Amino acid sequence: MQDIFGQNLTCISRTNKHLADKLRCVTITDNHFSLDTNFAGEYNLIINGIPVHSLTGAVEEAESIASSVAHNDYGTLHIIYGLGLGYLADVYVQSLKGKIIVYEQDLQAMAFVLNAVDFSQNFNTGRLFFASNAEELKNLLYSQYRYKSNATFSYIDYYKSNGRDFNEIAQWLKREIVLIEHNYDFQVNNTASFFASTLNRLAEKYKLKRLSEYKDMLKNVPAIVISAGPSLNKNIDLLKKYRNNAVVFCVGTALSTLYKNGITPDFANVIERNNTSHHYNLPFSKDISIICEQFSEPSYLDMPFREKFLTSSLENDDARWFLEKAEAPFVEFETKGTVAYHALFCAYYLGCSPIILLGQDLAYTDGACYAKGSKFEDLECVFDDAAQKYRIKAKDFDKFKKAYCASVDYEEDVQQAIVKDRLEQLNSNLVTVEGQDGGLLPTDGVYSLFIDYLQDFASRHKNERTLINASVGGALIKGFETLPLNEAVKKYIPQDFDKIPALEKFYTTNTKNFDLSKVKKNLAKDIAVMKKVLDIVLPAKKEFESVLPKENTQTADEPAIKKCVEKYAGVFANIANNYMHKYRIIKMITAKEYSDIAYLLRENPQARDFDIIFKLAKAYYNYFHYTAWRLDVIIFSLEYALNELGK
Repeated sequence: MQDIFGQNLTCISRTNKHLADKLRCVTITDNHFSLDTNFAGEYNLIINGIPVHSLTGAVEEAESIASSVAHNDYGTLHIIYGLGLGYLADVYVQSLKGKIIVYEQDLQAMAFVLNAVDFSQNFNTGRLFFASNAEELKNLLYSQYRYKSNATFSYIDYYKSNGRDFNEIAQWLKREIVLIEHNYDFQVNNTASFFASTLNRLAEKYKLKRLSEYKDMLKNVPAIVISAGPSLNKNIDLLKKYRNNAVVFCVGTALSTLYKNGITPDFANVIERNNTSHHYNLPFSKDISIICEQFSEPSYLDMPFREKFLTSSLENDDARWFLEKAEAPFVEFETKGTVAYHALFCAYYLGCSPIILLGQDLAYTDGACYAKGSKFEDLECVFDDAAQKYRIKAKDFDKFKKAYCASVDYEEDVQQAIVKDRLEQLNSNLVTVEGQDGGLLPTDGVYSLFIDYLQDFASRHKNERTLINASVGGALIKGFETLPLNEAVKKYIPQDFDKIPALEKFYTTNTKNFDLSKVKKNLAKDIAVMKKVLDIVLPAKKEFESVLPKENTQTADEPAIKKCVEKYAGVFANIANNYMHKYRIIKMITAKEYSDIAYLLRENPQARDFDIIFKLAKAYYNYFHYTAWRLDVIIFSLEYALNELGK
């Protein structure tokens, strides 16, 4: 029979084998840890002479903490800082819904407790997990997070006072949860939209050059990655001076600033799904190469760029689908949803070093939101003395409206409403981040996420590349050396370096294109699968339409609706099991509505109340309705692409 420690390690190894292996090698220093009893007669853990749990009642202490958690749904992730003797974890497993992740950095303390307390019953619920460092915790968060999950953070007083790096861990965890929520919800809610953008002129995209074929072809060539932050204007003269010493990547919103100052970048990066051609449809575009994702809005296809390159970031299912249809290898590529990161990753992928960020302020410095000369230069961030907070406004509302609505043809009142909504959104998202001088700077909440993305990039790649942030005065980006542009060039770029020979070799290198015969074969297979699914969903859609009330005032036919839900729950499961999990195209088409149904079923495992059944009925109807509609549109799009590829 296994001892307690062995049973616990067997359970831990199911989800965190690395931790179980580490614990097997731990040597416990006995004089640091001991057991005693409190006034309630309960065991108490003593660490270095300090009792961990309440002296009057450890279970009562845990129950009090559990009763005050902000969220208690089946999808909730409860993160507990500090193991103790496991009272808090035990109470959470017994009395709360959701998953429980215990974060304990002290391996000796964890090993001591696992030798004394049998957690196997709680582990066997499948709801208890252990982590000992940030990487393990992050892996568990990503593996256990579900659509519309919430998170709680709990601890007993001992760990707040004696825990290692308590405040840092709490802040890190808060940011990590925001990132996970943002990424997961973004994927669920935008998968169909990304796929629709990918399908737009699909055949032409398969005929473009792939940047993945050019890995390290600019190895050790210096690069400057330009964004449209206010620090760009401060460095324009220096950029003119050094532009031949480095390959220049530029995001679309900064192109007009460069054009007005007579600076031609080498590459322009565009990943937007809406038409932003007003940013890059400039006279010097013919001398620039453009790099786009397969989901980028394809107006660039009609413009005479020097070259057009395609990237496929594996963060999105549409990219994986796009590559699968060509039977092309998956090449690690990232955008993180921001064009500046896309440009940075392109420079990294091509082998450039050093990589210098410019105009990547990620904060509203000196009251400016964008560089002078950019389309949105009229936005400013000023401190409102009356409200005692920062606010974003347009210095010239009409000028900003004209720039912001340049790609749409709406009536004047609609444009007014769009711009006002945008300003309200910008103001509602205002936060502060750490500046390079240690102070706080106002910025957009999304920019604060971008800072995390860049810092994560640096943590993974700073040993491979020299990374410099020359956006002096902006947000602090840890992992990038902060240096003014002239100092960065003097320190890291030889004075006589000329990028031209490296670029000429780059452009004259022959690379492989997609195999269009494979693309056509696999698109045809997807069309056949979609037609089968369409035959399944159309009858379900029609039956739900017949039983659901057409008006809010109509009385719901409860027996008919219940019967319909029971009947088509099996059809829903059939599509999920036999099509969605086997064919990526069906997964993308159904992602949002499938997730909504999965959420309802998760939070209402025994749905007997008619209000829940009615919500399920409407969710099933949306699933069948939108799936049928999308299938119809996508079948047409793929048949059109097949015809174009055959020409």
